[in-house]
Amino acid sequence: MTNPCDLIAGDCRQVLGSFPENHFDGCVTDPPYGMKMDEWDHRVPETATWREVLRVLKPGAFCLSFCSPQLYHRLACNIEDAGLLIQDQIMWLTTTKMPGRNRLKPAHEPIVVAQKPLVGALSENLARWGVGRIDVESTRIPWDKEPPRGWVADGHRRRTFGRAGRTTGSGREFGTVDADPRGRYPSNVLGDGLGEYQKYFYAPRVTRRERGEFNDHPTPKPIDLMAYLIRLFVPPGGRVLDPFCGSGSTGIAALTLGRRFVGIDVSEAYLEIARRRIEPYLA
Repeated sequence: MTNPCDLIAGDCRQVLGSFPENHFDGCVTDPPYGMKMDEWDHRVPETATWREVLRVLKPGAFCLSFCSPQLYHRLACNIEDAGLLIQDQIMWLTTTKMPGRNRLKPAHEPIVVAQKPLVGALSENLARWGVGRIDVESTRIPWDKEPPRGWVADGHRRRTFGRAGRTTGSGREFGTVDADPRGRYPSNVLGDGLGEYQKYFYAPRVTRRERGEFNDHPTPKPIDLMAYLIRLFVPPGGRVLDPFCGSGSTGIAALTLGRRFVGIDVSEAYLEIARRRIEPYLA
């Protein structure tokens, strides 16, 4: 791929068949939720689709996929059955949605965090393929005041479970450490927090201005949110795949970060919207 961005119309399973194995450095996508909001939203992507995603990802590359709370289990199982390893679940908090009849107010969307199996140890895989390690340094969340001091050190050693586990300890025993001045360690909760908790979260819902007046896609994601996920899971200069491109938010995020992008969508109309949105970032 010589161009920094390639938008392709068609069924992603068939289109991905034209790409070689071990080609992409990461996949960040927002596929159908299976909520029947439109003709393309009749089900979550099946295992065969994720098997093609697995094939074209480099060993150790991450695959992130949004889903609805109702069908997250189905999507995660399909991804796992394809051979990807489920590594985490990110919660994107979205507190501005309205409740349906006889339903709780929806306030989050889950994101599957999966990974293609490593070849050898992480260090070996990273040296050969350039992927597999999460970037937790450039994605730290800045402190809103002076960083804390005097924490008990070696917290990872005390994060244990069961009778033999030990979750206590003093600074005298383990030593102390000051918080990293660059910011808080990234967590698996993102989005619009409430009140004093806002500083711990990231990326509100997409605004009308960001969407664009010509964009009639019903579920665009915030560019900042997609950019944050790409920074975390796709190395600088890497190829980002979105097999359910929609109106192109993932592509915009990838290009602003200096990554290359391939977006696929079955809808020519949505791809045209994506082209219009992405074009200013190719100048």
